[in-house]
Amino acid sequence: MKKRAKNLLPLSELIQQKRVIITCGSGGVGKTTTAAAIAMQAAQQGKKTIVITIDPAKRLADSMGLEQLTDEPSLVDPKCFPSPPRGSLYAMMFDTKRTFDRIVERYAPSESSKQAIMDNRLYQHMSNMLAGSQEYMAMERLYEIYHEMDHELIVLDTPPTRHALNFLEAPKKMVNMIENSMLKWFLKPGLFASRIGFGFLQKSADKILGIFDQLAGVSFLHELAEMVSAFASLLGGFGDRAGEVYRLLRTDSVSFVLVATPETTALQDALYFHQEIGNFELPLAGFILNRVYSSYLPPTTSLNSLKEELGNLSESSRNKLLQNLGEFQMLHEQQQHKIRWLQSQCGPKLFYTQIPFFETDIHDMAGLAKLGKALFTK
Repeated sequence: MKKRAKNLLPLSELIQQKRVIITCGSGGVGKTTTAAAIAMQAAQQGKKTIVITIDPAKRLADSMGLEQLTDEPSLVDPKCFPSPPRGSLYAMMFDTKRTFDRIVERYAPSESSKQAIMDNRLYQHMSNMLAGSQEYMAMERLYEIYHEMDHELIVLDTPPTRHALNFLEAPKKMVNMIENSMLKWFLKPGLFASRIGFGFLQKSADKILGIFDQLAGVSFLHELAEMVSAFASLLGGFGDRAGEVYRLLRTDSVSFVLVATPETTALQDALYFHQEIGNFELPLAGFILNRVYSSYLPPTTSLNSLKEELGNLSESSRNKLLQNLGEFQMLHEQQQHKIRWLQSQCGPKLFYTQIPFFETDIHDMAGLAKLGKALFTK
């Protein structure tokens, strides 16, 4: 494990010294595109890199020339790069059900136990519908890739800000659920083997389960007993792995990067996330501020001083041009004021990389390369 630098690293060094970069931010700030550009830049610099999203939108796949993203890494064709990369780039999207199935395959004590769970209709329904499982399964898949694949850099795109907090809390919530809830008692292996236990459950829930049987057309009680008994052997694995994921996020190999735009709502969300990420004691490296209006005037130039240089234009054209420049300059100054406010709230030790407002949307590898240049060059 590499020793953490005393000063937090800019992006150019971050991709060289970290194994995992996690991009966070509110919706609509260009977070997914930024994650792809960071990964692309790392691949161009020689890293075997993978970018992962849990956003079901097709933006990431489309920008990389892929028809679709799946739960397995897809290699981005080097021919799609504007210039040949020295490394390689892969992309994938989390699949909650497939990750859940892999957990069962890993922790089931025997082949028969694994098959009993996988064939159980209640499990099949639960693995597709389990509320709140996506966040935990995403962290589980991140852990798998980190330990079982040989990618030198993993760039993880997360859901919008408020939901990303659930993403970060998922491992700890899983541990707490297993350690403190009734689930641990309910999933005791001997519960349904005992006639007393079975009889007690049957008497207390006979009417409800009967209704389930009538509606579903299956022996609900029998399948519930079978699934619960089989699941008992998985409890320890869930708890142990959740704890390992929780610790992984706090190692020196991981850094978080917040993406925002210099708009009031987006910056307030970024500040909120900054505070929460501190509460979680997670390693935040800095901010990427996207869609920043550039100053079109040199530092020592004023609008009045431009009038003479625009003397060849008609008075009407000159006035319209000066008005447009003045409006852009005002927007630039307003945005810089907001960015300085964010810096005053979050401190000088973080980096604050500003990305200009591009004329067109980024939708292909050439656009990602343009964004990457802005991200990694001063």
